[in-house]
Amino acid sequence: MRRLIWPVLFLFLVMLQGVLTVFYTSWVAFDLPLLALYGYSMLRKEGSGTLAGLGIGLLQDALTPGIFGFHIMTRGLMGYLIGITREKVFKDNPSYHMFAIGVFSLLLRFLLWWIELIRSGGLWSMFTHFAWDTIGYCIGNILLVVPMVQLVKKIYGWVREEDISY
Repeated sequence: MRRLIWPVLFLFLVMLQGVLTVFYTSWVAFDLPLLALYGYSMLRKEGSGTLAGLGIGLLQDALTPGIFGFHIMTRGLMGYLIGITREKVFKDNPSYHMFAIGVFSLLLRFLLWWIELIRSGGLWSMFTHFAWDTIGYCIGNILLVVPMVQLVKKIYGWVREEDISY
């Protein structure tokens, strides 16, 4: 029964992200569902990370304006990649988490920049503004990844107490 906390947590984080983008107008940005997905995928298999990524991506695409399918594709792929590398890394190393989420954030923003460049018809002048926003996005995610991973680990341990097969 405690397994139902995951969809509730991810739905809450997607909704919180939407609310925070309205009220929080700083240069430093963050992506709470992405960070939670990172922590979840570190603890589970690649299949679970992929399914969670697809679900989170569908929620984000449905609730945010922009390119439909971008979040589904990137979150599903990220859940899979983190899931297959989870055995090969030190899960308790905060600097690894900060480095990994920084790289993923940078890759996500780079992909989004190319899509927006194509959509705008080659408007290269948006590069400076987009690069500045990307730096803030990467810094925000790097700062919040360690607390989010700790939160996901606590929830994971709480779920395992009830269900031995988990």
